[in-house]
Amino acid sequence: MIDLHSLVCESGRHLQEPSPLNIQLHGGERECQQNSTNQHESPNTRPMTGQKLNWTVEVFLMSDYEAHVSEVIKQVPEADPEKVAEAFARYEKDFLIPPEDAMRSVLRRFQSDTGAPVQSNQQSSASQRQSLPIKKVERLSDLSADDRNVEIEVEIVTHNPRTTMVRGEEKIVPYGLIEDQPWSEGGNRTRWEYKDWGNNPNIAPGAVVRLEGVSVNEYQGRMSINVNQASRVVVLREGVRTITTPGEPVDISSIKSEGSVTVVGRLLASRKDVIHRKDGSGSIDVVRGRVADDSGAIGFLSWEPFEHEIGSLLKIENAQIRVFRDTPEINIGSSSKIEIFHDSNFASAEDLVARSVSRIEDLRDGSRDVEIVLEIQKMIKRDFQGRDGEAKSVWSGDVADPTGKCRCSIWSEPPFDFESTPVVVRLKGVRVRAWQGIPDITVDNESQIEVLAAAPWGDDIDLANNVVDVELKDLSSGASRVGISTTGTVISIREDSGIISRCSECRRVLRDGQCSLASCSSYEGVDDVRLRMVLDDGKSTISLIVNKSASESLIGMKQDKISSHIVENGTMAFVQELRELLLGKKLKANGRTIVDEQGAMLLSDEVELVEVDSVLAATELRAKWGVI
Repeated sequence: MIDLHSLVCESGRHLQEPSPLNIQLHGGERECQQNSTNQHESPNTRPMTGQKLNWTVEVFLMSDYEAHVSEVIKQVPEADPEKVAEAFARYEKDFLIPPEDAMRSVLRRFQSDTGAPVQSNQQSSASQRQSLPIKKVERLSDLSADDRNVEIEVEIVTHNPRTTMVRGEEKIVPYGLIEDQPWSEGGNRTRWEYKDWGNNPNIAPGAVVRLEGVSVNEYQGRMSINVNQASRVVVLREGVRTITTPGEPVDISSIKSEGSVTVVGRLLASRKDVIHRKDGSGSIDVVRGRVADDSGAIGFLSWEPFEHEIGSLLKIENAQIRVFRDTPEINIGSSSKIEIFHDSNFASAEDLVARSVSRIEDLRDGSRDVEIVLEIQKMIKRDFQGRDGEAKSVWSGDVADPTGKCRCSIWSEPPFDFESTPVVVRLKGVRVRAWQGIPDITVDNESQIEVLAAAPWGDDIDLANNVVDVELKDLSSGASRVGISTTGTVISIREDSGIISRCSECRRVLRDGQCSLASCSSYEGVDDVRLRMVLDDGKSTISLIVNKSASESLIGMKQDKISSHIVENGTMAFVQELRELLLGKKLKANGRTIVDEQGAMLLSDEVELVEVDSVLAATELRAKWGVI
């Protein structure tokens, strides 16, 4: 027995009130047996007992949309509540749009149908929000799929304008990523996707904003935020806004983060590859390659057939950028469009290949299809057994060019005597992985190696002892590097400077007598000397860690003297003396940098104070600020 709210037969006639009917389904037919007489029916509309009719069943679950229907009726009293509920149901069933987000469209429809005065989008949506309680949260994880009128503070990670069709009209609907808890440092942040249906001008990458009146959307188990047209976006910290018209090509060098882009570039490399599924269910044929323009080059991964010839000038529209480790990569999918582009002034393939040759200072973790010229300074061979028990060998060592140093690993016998170094080589199609922050160039086979007769930089540079001077701001914003030197002013000295205790096995610093590495069996401490500071050049800062020999040389004290001084006077007294000696002084430090999501750190094995001409410095400051 089914109690239906409304039944409509083929003739379009309605049963005005619910009737207890016993309905048996026979394909598309219903056999209706009237068990009682309804006083509100006319004899012409009442089906005869046993008569077979094709019924259309309309079930309006008014309770599901009661609040939303009431809001529409309050603003459009002439509207039919059942038709309003039907409209909400259609939006949710056919378009997967929840009633809160469909409110504006439904309201406008019935205002138009009944001739009621139309409110502005902001007024109608604001009225809707006022009818729902505000849910204030700090974490995205505190939200559920049915939450509406949400208020939360977030940081905008990415912001990507995209043109889409909304009710038959082209509109810009940006999308991207947000993170909660924007003011916390070192905490675990939750990252969600968002859509900005109002194309709000206050949303920019890096900005911290308070979102008011937003809603939660769930699709295939993934949660996201809808910033609706009437949602309020309050800027709490300004971000960097880059305005890009959707579909307009961008310079390849400007591609840094994930999002949707259009680029025009010349195809420099293309090769077929296979990606094996992690679950072992099969493999996917893909094409990898590299495109370039006047500003730079970038790798791509095509999930679709890609048959373009090397040297072709291509326009790639609606490609997705994915960041692999620290390296952005173009992903070409089914929604991307590739076409031949014509520009007689565009650089030739030969010129772009010459420009796209990398230097060590350019290397990023995750880079692929890299071409680079460098000097192999020393190399050793290491034999080992693979997982299948097969004997294997790898040749690894240190390499350098005029911009710095890094590591290199060759997985097949090199076409040169690795014991007779240095050797200058050109590497093609190699990839980069980072180990302890240091780039490691991986060469898979000997065909990627070309031995050169001489170095293109000449004989004037001795790479074995070469130290590259780099501005501090470039170190803090660039990749991890080795063999560099920089200068900055000491603005802070950490309290853990002085004598430290290291694990005798892994050399990590012990914390409360414990090593952070669980595999270490012994926690016997070995005393060492270390200074920790912060350098500043007026534009950027970098953490500086000075090793034992450089620390002793800088402060003019050996380890035993430092230890006895701390025993007699205490650690804080020693740190205070360091601050009086070094704070505000200019320091030059040599070593290597580690740059990651936590910031930039310089590990130094040589430091020295830089003498500053105070009279000259004062004159320069007066000239800079116009002081007489």
